[in-house]
Amino acid sequence: MRHAAPIALCLALAAPLAAAQPAPIAPGPRPPVAGALPPASATGAMPGSAAADLSAGLSRTSHDFIDTRITWTFGDDDVLTATGQRVPVSPEVRIGDRQQYQLFFDALNSRFAGRENLTHLAMYARAPGFIPRVNTEAALVLRFDIGQLSTGTGNLNQALYDAGTYLRVSYALDPARPTDALALTFFPFDTDRFRLGYLWDLSWGGNDVFPRRVGPAPGLKLSLDLGPFSAWAGFKTAGIVVPLEVITSSRDIEIVRVEETQYAGLGGLGLRVGDIFRFDVGGGWFAQGRFDFPGVRGLPVYLFGGSARALFSQGLRTTQSLDMMLYRNDPTAPFVAFAPETYTPGRVAWSVSAEAAVLAQNLADIATPGATALQPGIAGAIQGRVKVGYLGASVTGLYRDPSFILRNVPSFIPFQTFPADAQVNPEFFVAGQVDYAFTAAHLVPSVIVGMQFPATFSAQVTEGSLQSLRTLVIRRAGNFSVLPPGDAAVPILSARASLRWDLSTIMAGIAWAQYVYDGNATLLQVDATGTRQVRVFQRPDQLGFGITMQARF
Repeated sequence: MRHAAPIALCLALAAPLAAAQPAPIAPGPRPPVAGALPPASATGAMPGSAAADLSAGLSRTSHDFIDTRITWTFGDDDVLTATGQRVPVSPEVRIGDRQQYQLFFDALNSRFAGRENLTHLAMYARAPGFIPRVNTEAALVLRFDIGQLSTGTGNLNQALYDAGTYLRVSYALDPARPTDALALTFFPFDTDRFRLGYLWDLSWGGNDVFPRRVGPAPGLKLSLDLGPFSAWAGFKTAGIVVPLEVITSSRDIEIVRVEETQYAGLGGLGLRVGDIFRFDVGGGWFAQGRFDFPGVRGLPVYLFGGSARALFSQGLRTTQSLDMMLYRNDPTAPFVAFAPETYTPGRVAWSVSAEAAVLAQNLADIATPGATALQPGIAGAIQGRVKVGYLGASVTGLYRDPSFILRNVPSFIPFQTFPADAQVNPEFFVAGQVDYAFTAAHLVPSVIVGMQFPATFSAQVTEGSLQSLRTLVIRRAGNFSVLPPGDAAVPILSARASLRWDLSTIMAGIAWAQYVYDGNATLLQVDATGTRQVRVFQRPDQLGFGITMQARF
């Protein structure tokens, strides 16, 4: 095996664990990080809401960077295989992030992997309105992706872009009930935070729902909070280049392609019963352009569906994905993006959630020329976590069929339904994690293990005079593994052991080792005759390790 010295360094970080003992009392809440949105205040009024500003009477402005993540990573994703012997390439041990560190159960509630280097400039202002009970606020939010900028590709659109700029006007319905408010939120550029679904990996209807989009996707959201009930509705627009048939002066039909406005509408309802139960449901309809195939050219492509979630919790605070929140850089109520976990000896806390999404997409019927058909897509997840004192355990099960995974392409063959004779199998995985907090030493070791049955698409292919079943493993949109003819996909096993050492309220060091068994990875090689390329399996075992230092504030 390679890299014995780095592995020893990785194990050295675990030395303080032996002497650490559980603290007799729970640590007090840490002070909020400056420039970062706390939970609801004692009055129940959220920072920046109309109700919270009724007694303020003053304008507030702030021009700072928030949600900053600075990460240094040293490691190797596969010490068992020499560089250049597998795809994607596994370089020698070095500093820097790599995609292969990401396992299928990682970062389910975030658009990011967790090892990025980025920050957000939030130029925020709020002021009471001239009309009683009205509050106004606005934020210009820019994301700086330093990791992308350091690649030197010169593509500034990937390194500096809007991350949820908004204007918001709210009206407090009842000063005696500070959380009751009616609000309008205007998104002038980006509506990726305005979407359906709750767990990020099951959410849909963001910017990518408009394939071949030209320019931004602005929108408007109307929301109402009334006691335990909430409701919201809104719409988006985007430009997509579509084919149109035009009759010329000579009465010939000419096909021209022009940018056409596409519309989307979405809304939802919520019910909260104290801190123990919450139910949310939402739905939407999204135009996705027009077909450009003979027989269906000019007909509309669209997607519609709904999502629902039920959440039970006792003593565990569950939060919305940070990537769906409005960024408020309010100097009087700091935006706490990364709240630390607290522990109480002997206390039992738990949460259970179940979420489902059902979609239907109008696509060209591959079996019937000149016709369209609705292709369904289904996804769901069940999550549970329990904490007993310093010990925590969680389990996650997730299901997604290929239609849901590929909804933004859309479909496997773009804009067409799956062939009737194809075998299409969904993705399913289950993962379990156990962790324990040694609060006196600020150490949290954890182990997570998961098994994934990947989504696949299989069809009969003919090579010469032979017919065989060819299978493609769908890892995500645009990432497929093509298996040799006649071979079927096998389950993927992943495991990681890690040790987190909190050095302060903003910085932590993490050492980890991970193992992946993936018997579906293939590459192209020239056969023995030297006349053609064939698919062969790569080594299924991957053993990696890493050390990360990260500051988040």
